[in-house]
Amino acid sequence: MSLLRGPGRGRAFLRFLLAVAWLVIAYFLADKSAHGFSRGEAFPLVRNLFDIFLLIVGYGYMALAWEDTRQPLNTLGLVARSGREREFALGAALGWGMVTATMLVIALGGHFYVQIWNSPHAWGLLVLQTLTLAAGALAEEIAFRGYAFQKLVQAIGPFSATVLAGIIFGLLRMETPGASSAAMWVSGVAAVLLSVAYLRTRALWVCWGIHFAWLVSIGIIFGQPLAGSRQASSVIQSYVDGPTWLTGSEYGPEASLVTLIVMLIGLYVLGRITRDLAWKYNQPELKPAGIAMDLTHPMHPAPPPVAASAPVQPAIVGGLVQIAPLAAPASQETASSSSQEGEQQAGK
Repeated sequence: MSLLRGPGRGRAFLRFLLAVAWLVIAYFLADKSAHGFSRGEAFPLVRNLFDIFLLIVGYGYMALAWEDTRQPLNTLGLVARSGREREFALGAALGWGMVTATMLVIALGGHFYVQIWNSPHAWGLLVLQTLTLAAGALAEEIAFRGYAFQKLVQAIGPFSATVLAGIIFGLLRMETPGASSAAMWVSGVAAVLLSVAYLRTRALWVCWGIHFAWLVSIGIIFGQPLAGSRQASSVIQSYVDGPTWLTGSEYGPEASLVTLIVMLIGLYVLGRITRDLAWKYNQPELKPAGIAMDLTHPMHPAPPPVAASAPVQPAIVGGLVQIAPLAAPASQETASSSSQEGEQQAGK
């Protein structure tokens, strides 16, 4: 479709709108498809896997049809490059660190109670929930930092796209039951942080690491609610007493003002730990300049062979001049030295 192909902000924004439309369709189809495979505890995992598959297929087709690329996964942010495991681990360390700092402040300011369920079924659910959170985090990163976000960046610029993503994600969070204004702000800043992580690395590996470690740390390691849900807390469940602005109450740490402050600090830390990646993947592509020359062209014939006794002249080939002086032949050096000796004797 010529209307969607080619550069231009208008075309990029139109592709962004179509990507958002496919996101809604893919989520609906994934939910319907997952019901045909599972209706029990594995349902969230199956739904997330279907969502990932549909997003990759849909956005991959858009990239092949409308972009000048033969690597559609790169346009989704799933760049297959060396060091992606390290990038994921770097993001995971940041996500875990932010949650740990948040929970430490909440525990010091309130009362922290822990309950452990030590049963085989609980441990089996823990493994299942870990896989579910990993797939869900990846699906959200492809949806919100993948093809659609890249087209929005091309349409309105990286700064405006990042701010708009934060506003949209914050407003969407208000649709969650029990969400407060603090939860809206935390979700908005989280979207900004993850968008910055993508813009600095031009891939989803750091974003996925942050998102996955954030969810696992809150729901599984610390046993706190995730957006008001305790489905991930199968082994460890913790309860915190204190003011809502500090603890987030039953919604969890994602509705705490402490989390908001920690995330703002996390933005600074993200900028520090991704300096090398930003330098490596955000530099403009260097292209050779000047006029190409074909030295084999008939207009640039090679110079004729030079006799051994003739003086060597600078080689000129097609306008290319040898600047460095050439050593004189041995015969010329001998003749020059003999002439100097004769002049000295005549002077005497």
